[in-house]
Amino acid sequence: MESTGEDPYLNGLFAEATVRGMQGTDLTNDNDRIAACVKHFAAYGAAEGGRDYNTVDLSERELRQMHLPAYEAAIKAGAKLVMTAFNTVDSVPATGNEKLMRTMLRDEIGFDGVVISDYGAVQELIPHGVAEDQAEAASKALSAGLILI
Repeated sequence: MESTGEDPYLNGLFAEATVRGMQGTDLTNDNDRIAACVKHFAAYGAAEGGRDYNTVDLSERELRQMHLPAYEAAIKAGAKLVMTAFNTVDSVPATGNEKLMRTMLRDEIGFDGVVISDYGAVQELIPHGVAEDQAEAASKALSAGLILI
């Protein structure tokens, strides 16, 4: 679902080309371009049973070698936004996952753009069992590095 395949190198090339094709190199001087949003961060395509929003159970090594390279390629190509995934990564929902959003995305990959949630991903922290109510879900998402709009 929403994937260009399983090869990290090829996915990186597709991600880079998509960002450059949509966004170009200068958003300020080109009315035919739009800011690119990389989604769904991260490992959305690795959900168990191929079911959207399901658990992603993989090692950190597999995450780093097979899934993160395409996101990194899109970010290095200049993508301005990243959208979180509904699924869990290492048993923590991506939208409230500080290690994923701050350590990996911001510190290691170097993304300095806007991180947004997918549709109801913040509220999904409640059925995932990591937030008691909407206020706690919003707090966890903000702590993880999301911009709440």
